[in-house]
Amino acid sequence: MSSIRARATLVDGMAEVRALISHPMDAPDEETGDEGHFIQEVIAEINDEKVLHAHWGPSISPNPLIEFETEAEAGDTLKIRYTDNRGEGDSHEMELT
Repeated sequence: MSSIRARATLVDGMAEVRALISHPMDAPDEETGDEGHFIQEVIAEINDEKVLHAHWGPSISPNPLIEFETEAEAGDTLKIRYTDNRGEGDSHEMELT
């Protein structure tokens, strides 16, 4: 099961996208030397065309919610993916209806 849950609503040729990413977003701890565990990059694509590219750091809250609008039509494919500072990541793909 994906750690990304997304919903998109089509209105007048625009997709209103909301995505919740389940991730701890732990900040580094200088005292213990712990590097933390946080998302560094989020990418969203419609039909393999990048529509969102975000660079994040440890200051983002746990389980972040992202919202954005982009041009889209019914039948288009939305893909959202992320990579964290440990090289781990996940993706979610859905057809817009």
